[in-house]
Amino acid sequence: PVLGAEDFGLDYYEPEFFLDPVTWASAGTYEIALKFDVDDFTDDIFYFCHIHQFMTGRIKFVDGAGNPLNESDSPAIPYEYDAVSEYDQSCGTVGLSEFTLPNAQCPETFICNKPEGTTVGKFAGCLDSMNCAMAVGMTTNVNQGSAIALFNHQMIPHHQNAVNMCKALMSMGDLDFCEDITDEDDPICVMKVLCFEIINTQNFQIQTMRGVLDTLGYDQDDDCEVPIGAPSPAPVNPPTKSKSSKGKTPKNQKISKGDTRP
Repeated sequence: PVLGAEDFGLDYYEPEFFLDPVTWASAGTYEIALKFDVDDFTDDIFYFCHIHQFMTGRIKFVDGAGNPLNESDSPAIPYEYDAVSEYDQSCGTVGLSEFTLPNAQCPETFICNKPEGTTVGKFAGCLDSMNCAMAVGMTTNVNQGSAIALFNHQMIPHHQNAVNMCKALMSMGDLDFCEDITDEDDPICVMKVLCFEIINTQNFQIQTMRGVLDTLGYDQDDDCEVPIGAPSPAPVNPPTKSKSSKGKTPKNQKISKGDTRP
């Protein structure tokens, strides 16, 4: 519907974004129009998402031929947008490059026997990185003595890992074989619906938890570094035998009942 200035439509269409993918797909085509009739305004405007944090973008006004009215980025923003690395593009994620293995705060591997040169092997490598990111994110201090802050600091990277896992799985192409997302008997479609639900729901929950931290005055994160190193095995020096002691028990060595040592 066309709405007035007091109600610009947010309360009308925002709840639709919480619909499950099957309902969304069967609801038809969605579209929205923004009427902007200020002729002398040529600066850029921005969009942002109420549901998924950090989803923003710049919108430029164009003329009838599609040329931007303002070539420069104005107004400027006081930060840089995330530049997605080549590695993250291969995984379908953001921010995992610094968590590739080996990493001082992570074990040697999370996934064993990765088949090289295969799609599932590539997926396994991405999982190694995102599991490392979660492990690093979940080593935290107790911020300001608050159980609520501790819960959120632990749960946010846990949720983010679930989101990353689904985004990576979807980028591998396995879920592209779903022909009808409403087909509940197709296991591929079931997985695709599941991942859409995880991405949408847990991203929104992450935003909720960050909002709680901000409202209560807690730090957004409170990381502590816990290096993981392989423990050095204790030296084992097997007893040596001389020809003269062959078949005899060396001095100071007792053999317990049931001991089968030579």
